[in-house]
Amino acid sequence: MDEKRRSGFRNSRKPYQKGRFVNRRPPGPSGPPSDSEAAEDLAEFVIKILAREHETVQIERSSTEPGHSHLTVSCDPTLTGRIIGKGGKTISALRLLVRSVASRLNRKIDIEITS
Repeated sequence: MDEKRRSGFRNSRKPYQKGRFVNRRPPGPSGPPSDSEAAEDLAEFVIKILAREHETVQIERSSTEPGHSHLTVSCDPTLTGRIIGKGGKTISALRLLVRSVASRLNRKIDIEITS
């Protein structure tokens, strides 16, 4: 019966302890990041990457009320299709991503595209 039991050491180096995670990372910092404009910066970065022509994209930030921001994106009409995507899937995914980041910061962000 002793031959079937586990050895007292894991990988012949460290003692085996049931329920312990050896390679567990320490927990991250609790709470949201301190930068309140992180979601707006993320949206601006992704929109400029999608457009491929950074010079033609103009993003205007406005704050309607505390904790609520509005981003207005104006660009060349030929690039609007790249940002919106087929059936609006790209812009809706971007809005979802930005809203999820903003919700961690207790903020709301709307994105509007004009040509």
